[in-house]
Amino acid sequence: MTEPCTWRDFWSYRAWHQRTAALVAVTLAIFQIYTAIFGAFDALIQRGIHLGLGLVLVFLVHISGAKKKGKTRPNWLDWCFVALSIGAITYLLSNYEWVMVERFRLITPLTWYEKFLGVAIIILVLEATRRVFGRALFYVVVAFLIYPFIGPYLPGFLYSSPIQWTDLVDFNYLSMGGIFGIPLGVSATVIALFIIFGAVLMHGGGSYLFSNIATGLTGRMSGGPAKVAVIASSLMGTITGSGAANVATTGSVTIPMMKKAGYKAEFAGAVEALASTGGQLMPPVMGAAAFVMSAFSGIPYRTIIYYALFPAILFFVCIFVTVHLEAKRLNLPGMEPETTIQDTLKSYGHMILPIAVLVYMLVTGYTPRLAGGYGVITALVACQLRSTTRLNFSGLLAALEDGAKGMLIVLISTAAAGIIVGSVDITGLGNRLGRVFIDLAGGNLFIGLILGMFVALLLGLGIPTTPAYIVQVATVIPALIALGLPDYVAHLFAFYYSCLSLISPPVAAAAFTAAAIAKADGWRTGWLATRIGIVAFIVPIMFAYDQSLLLVGPVWKVIVAVLTAGLGAWCLAVAGEGYLLRNLKWYERIISLVAALLLIYPSANYSLVGGILFVLLFFGQLHGRNRVDEA
Repeated sequence: MTEPCTWRDFWSYRAWHQRTAALVAVTLAIFQIYTAIFGAFDALIQRGIHLGLGLVLVFLVHISGAKKKGKTRPNWLDWCFVALSIGAITYLLSNYEWVMVERFRLITPLTWYEKFLGVAIIILVLEATRRVFGRALFYVVVAFLIYPFIGPYLPGFLYSSPIQWTDLVDFNYLSMGGIFGIPLGVSATVIALFIIFGAVLMHGGGSYLFSNIATGLTGRMSGGPAKVAVIASSLMGTITGSGAANVATTGSVTIPMMKKAGYKAEFAGAVEALASTGGQLMPPVMGAAAFVMSAFSGIPYRTIIYYALFPAILFFVCIFVTVHLEAKRLNLPGMEPETTIQDTLKSYGHMILPIAVLVYMLVTGYTPRLAGGYGVITALVACQLRSTTRLNFSGLLAALEDGAKGMLIVLISTAAAGIIVGSVDITGLGNRLGRVFIDLAGGNLFIGLILGMFVALLLGLGIPTTPAYIVQVATVIPALIALGLPDYVAHLFAFYYSCLSLISPPVAAAAFTAAAIAKADGWRTGWLATRIGIVAFIVPIMFAYDQSLLLVGPVWKVIVAVLTAGLGAWCLAVAGEGYLLRNLKWYERIISLVAALLLIYPSANYSLVGGILFVLLFFGQLHGRNRVDEA
């Protein structure tokens, strides 16, 4: 049963600035729910209120000097930022007709106060980015912000025509580009709702539901704790949409559980990082970037989740098999569940209803905004059905507050990504990068895919998935489309590697977060996570050549591709782990790797050869184990 939140916990024990933050957070959450159910405001108004409340909340929660000096109260600078946030957004809302109808973007001169407020909003977004994400994304945004001014002095494709600083301010503040562009629009109308949904679900016992069902299904198996972690963390990750944040929450439970069962610290951290990151690849929600993908590509959201389904299954098959083989190799026991699935469903089973409503509405064609809104309402109602999940008034407010605070990660990252995209658009850098990309590839698709993979991973270093993907929308994706990839393939290709930068060194935010919890070496944890999740690095290149892995094409071909690729993911896990029925010799690992690549590639001839290799490997392992048993 979830612990009830008392009024004292929510309000009485807090300092007045914390009460203010709570009121702002609840207001933001209610605003998102209201506009989802009854209709969003005009785009600039919707995005302005969303950003304004979000900025105020950032400067009340992420206090200046809190990390280094241990400060617990906002100082004068924080309050100045709060006042500027309110002032900048209030001007936009109160002068909506002037901004959107009467004035001409980049032509009508800015007044002195528009220049001041425009510069202020850019500084506010930069400072909020620094406080929420640290320096990595901050430096990237600053670099793109500076580029228009140094572009006229750079050689080659980096050269751009001179741009006035007032044009950059105009574009970011008084237009629907830049900060208030598509990325923030998706956050303001869709993503925020799913984060609130996840918060309400967790307050209503969703974490107990996921973890207990996972424990009941796999806990007694060999290495059960790691299998529980894979299932529970992936379920949480698909709703929360943040790999590192999900590691920090679920990992505090699953990682110690895996270590206690006998897994090494690095392995436990790598598994948790992979499962949490993989949640962004797994439909139906897929975190934030999938909604942004739909907005940029024009592909309906339910079509995106259809395309993404099987590659995500392959990813988790590879992780699950690796966990199983590691448990067999180390002869690890299972764990006895503390409660049965039946008891869990009796107490928390009704919390499946909001998830079912959400999925139903998404796959039947309702807009993600409406589906998210009704999902939140259904979750709030479902919580009240039984005493084990019932939320009192304070608990309801606490859930809304957590949802609003949780959306800050996406809200600020999309605003920051808007600055990046704005600089790329206003300088024409995206088109020039696309031409250079094609020239480097020499028109060769494979070389283009490899370049795209490395660029995507490089752009994702230390950056959340959403802004990492958005940068590629303006740079890499047009080049991939020019090389002949269908639009949806190019977008999914970039999306995959944007996610995978969370586990791949040198930054590997999710892996390093997991390593800190596991008390393991972050570098080794990151490389181990990369090795275990290697199928996710391979599959995008495979579906770029043949879309059968995206469930596109003749039915018979799709069925064959699904079956052979599933076996290929198994072989890839065997090759990485070095164990099948017994430890593999070096040449057996090579055979397994070759078989995996042949099986995953959607070709009947290649799959036949791969299948033969796997059969030979399996019977060779079986024969070798029987000889050992006889001896």
